[in-house]
Amino acid sequence: MYKNRKYDLVIVGGGIIGTYCAYHALRRGKSVLLLEKDAQPYEASFRNFGQAVPSGQALDSWFDYGRKSLKIYKDLQEEVDISVVKNGSWYVASDDQEMTLLEEMAQLFKDRDYTSRLYTATETLEINPHFKKDYVKGGLFIPEEASLNPLVMVHRVREFMIKHLGLHYHNLCPVISVEKKRGIAMLTTSKKQTFWGDQVILANGRDTQFLLPEHYPSAELKISKLQMMRLAPQKKILKSNILTGLTIRRYDSFKSCPSFSKIYTSSEQKQLQAKGIHILFKQADDGSIILGDSHEYVPAGEQANFGFEVSSEINEMMLAEAKRITSLENWTVDSTWAGFYLQGTQSEVFTKVVDDVIHIINGIGGKGMTTSPGFTAEYIQKLYS
Repeated sequence: MYKNRKYDLVIVGGGIIGTYCAYHALRRGKSVLLLEKDAQPYEASFRNFGQAVPSGQALDSWFDYGRKSLKIYKDLQEEVDISVVKNGSWYVASDDQEMTLLEEMAQLFKDRDYTSRLYTATETLEINPHFKKDYVKGGLFIPEEASLNPLVMVHRVREFMIKHLGLHYHNLCPVISVEKKRGIAMLTTSKKQTFWGDQVILANGRDTQFLLPEHYPSAELKISKLQMMRLAPQKKILKSNILTGLTIRRYDSFKSCPSFSKIYTSSEQKQLQAKGIHILFKQADDGSIILGDSHEYVPAGEQANFGFEVSSEINEMMLAEAKRITSLENWTVDSTWAGFYLQGTQSEVFTKVVDDVIHIINGIGGKGMTTSPGFTAEYIQKLYS
């Protein structure tokens, strides 16, 4: 047990937001305590694709946060292996409309000095022969983007901070109350421990019903349930992040394209979109392929309405669409799972300051892996400026 009970910053939640808040504060010379309620954090920061793709973010500050996050990941990778692989991202258009969006997107990226390259259908298939010819109308490749292993990345960053930056960390340490007292924040845990912080950041994911629940309005937050699956290990054929036609139609960046509002959606596409399905592929080091995903929503605090099932109907819909896109030697599903994340309904991230010392950072949605390091860098800078 650490003797120090008073810190410059105490962070509740060991996921990606909490971890990178700690990282940036430590880099500024602050004393930091990170508290995690479970033996290991295992929620949305770990149940995702592990793709760092600024190209999908709205072309405003979130695109910039994504680019800054890429730099943070790559710089940190120079110090310790956090699983960053600079493998780039492919967007594959399935029709002429999507190809037009890729062409317009390439120009928008050029205007922002973000490297990308358009490829014809023939060129795309030459580089990616596993794509099906009747699906591909062309592609856009972004070489700077990267993938990470979400099962290990946050853990490795945390261990690096403990060993080299002086992070204090407690797991199996649920915080049951936080309040301002004597001008600073006092936290109490379920083990009757008390910690003090000049500032506290609550980055506790979808569990909004325990700490200061009155500050998480249901009208401003919702929970998303995603389904993903892992296909059996096989020959290494996917060298990059693969994002497909439905992704082009879903991601915020493409909404800035002049032609976006004019695109036609077929009845088949509407059926998939009704389940929030857009197809992504990523091949892991062991040859297994991560495939997904889908999106269903309920208001914050109502996650019980999701039930506990993983829908076989949704999985079959994703598999059928995936088989329309690419040829794989093995479509055996080794595992399938659901991930859950909190998402703002009125803003891109939900932040709130309570009593000047308690900071809520939550509801970043599905862009956490791509943007959290950059967003938290700015937040911590402002906190200590």
